[in-house]
Amino acid sequence: MTSELRVDKIIPTTGAPTDGGGGIIQVKMGTLTSKFNTASSSMVDCGLSVTITPKFNTSKILVQVSLGSLSNNERYKRAFMNIVRGSTNVITGDAATGHEVTAALNSRSADDNHIQIPVSFMVLDSPATTNAITYKVQLSRGSDSGTVYLNGSAGADSYAGNAASTIIVMEVSA
Repeated sequence: MTSELRVDKIIPTTGAPTDGGGGIIQVKMGTLTSKFNTASSSMVDCGLSVTITPKFNTSKILVQVSLGSLSNNERYKRAFMNIVRGSTNVITGDAATGHEVTAALNSRSADDNHIQIPVSFMVLDSPATTNAITYKVQLSRGSDSGTVYLNGSAGADSYAGNAASTIIVMEVSA
């Protein structure tokens, strides 16, 4: 015999916290297991995305991105990442430079064809909607030269690891 219990909410015997919420309502995940590369100087979608439809417009969305590896194949050049909701950056550095991104890396290696650096990032977003939202990762090389690689390196030898990347979103009650 199986049992099932369904409730709208559970409130502790001591009452709801005064600052409210914090419970996870739903979780969605997107994955990218193939290798991606771009030589674009402007941000482009890399294929890592996830869509969530919040149940409440007061909910927050916790976004967690884990890139298996990210690199630029040219010596001393950078790779840039943005997390976007639709076409809006979720979080970037301040406007002091004119090149605001979520994350940037530079391996400073003499042989960038074989560099593979994992990147992780978390941010709490407040989309204020119950419509479907797509969160995605965008990449570029910015004003640098070279090619940015995700989930692998420019090296084609047997030592190049084929990595996987994920984006997980969690609706958090407000």
